Amino acid sequence: MKRIFVILTTMALMLSMTAFVPYVAKSAVPAGPSGTTTTTSTGLTAPTLLTPANNVTLHPGNVTWSWTAVPGAARYHIQAGNGTAFDQQFNIIEYWDLTTTSWSFNVSSGFIFYFPHLYWRVQAISANNTYGPWSAVHVINFVSP
Repeated sequence: MKRIFVILTTMALMLSMTAFVPYVAKSAVPAGPSGTTTTTSTGLTAPTLLTPANNVTLHPGNVTWSWTAVPGAARYHIQAGNGTAFDQQFNIIEYWDLTTTSWSFNVSSGFIFYFPHLYWRVQAISANNTYGPWSAVHVINFVSP
């Protein structure tokens, strides 16, 4: 019974978050080594992650992620998950159609209980749906007061 409650509670948390959307597989070019700019034949470069700082520790509240604009990008794809594999099972947040260079959501104590760490990355997408390389991966640590 306890296991069912945990699963249902986790699902309820994810469904109540405006950040949860179904995963849709797309091909992507892997990012280069951290701190380097990778350019693909599309001409798109990897965004540079700005905020929050890598390995920062945050408390519940509004979190805004931001990154540099990429010339030629029509939109951005952001992923955040429990690990660096960014596979369908562990992606907590996945948006494909961000048209600005930032995104925010409210982190609750309940969210932190299940997801104390989030790894995140961003990639640019051109107007003709060509995918650029991924940014470096950053991690955010969450703690409840």
